[in-house]
Amino acid sequence: MGVPERYAVELGEVCVKYGSKTVLRGVNHVFHAGSSTAILGQNGAGKTTILRTIVGVVHPYRGWVKVFGLEAGTVGAKRLIGYLPERPGVYERLTALQNMLFHAELNGLNRATALERSMALLEAFGLAGVAHARVHTFSKGMKQRLALARTLLADPPLLLLDEPTSGLDPDGANLTVSLLREKLEQGSTLIVSTHNPYFARRVSRDALIVADGSIKSRGELELLVFERKVRIRLLRAVDVGVISRLVGDGSTPLTSQGESGVTSEFEVAVRGGEEIAQIVEDMVKAGLRVVGVEPVESLPKQ
Repeated sequence: MGVPERYAVELGEVCVKYGSKTVLRGVNHVFHAGSSTAILGQNGAGKTTILRTIVGVVHPYRGWVKVFGLEAGTVGAKRLIGYLPERPGVYERLTALQNMLFHAELNGLNRATALERSMALLEAFGLAGVAHARVHTFSKGMKQRLALARTLLADPPLLLLDEPTSGLDPDGANLTVSLLREKLEQGSTLIVSTHNPYFARRVSRDALIVADGSIKSRGELELLVFERKVRIRLLRAVDVGVISRLVGDGSTPLTSQGESGVTSEFEVAVRGGEEIAQIVEDMVKAGLRVVGVEPVESLPKQ
């Protein structure tokens, strides 16, 4: 690895057209070395084009892209990238191991290193038992595992993955998460495009929300994408209007005791621990007895 640049990827006012259609509109962002970022958005938002621009297979008509300080698309930049496209191609008539060794040769690995890494990755992805089987006999999920293994083969410092869990069963997805976390611990930079916010939160700290070719929001994934709630229990039921005045209109009463309009338990969206502490403090100051605070499973924001 050993790439000293502070920034893994720099995007400066990147504009891309496909024919007459503008697909990226002045995209600006810096991905720090060692960071993990999910790019989220609907189909056609521009997620895949951002990745393809970083790889250098799509060229902006305006703006610039750098990979560890190098111009995107140059030989030096490409050697620093492990890229998994949305529809990865594998050589159907070759065996799994032959696919790996061919890719290793393209990346300049010597035969001994290539064989050792190939078998280790095939083992990690549960494919060692079919290393000598021709790929045309594989299921879609097995082909996806092979493509992921191939992406990691040259140990690139930058991983660009487009819908990496496509076609994977839960076991395959778990293996992928485990290996990506290991790469992050070793200092790799990860940029993943996905429709799946639950997968994204398992491998990414940060997120970009993309729509209509632009970055609409960016920040910590958990705060940006998921709604965090806590459930608060009171010793005695109180009027829901009291709760609303103390914590805002975002509270949801869960129980009614006796007459309608009162509750002893409610949920409220929060941004973090400090806000929880402030809510409890405000309720105690108002004379309410708080007997329980517990987290609620966070869900993607609508």
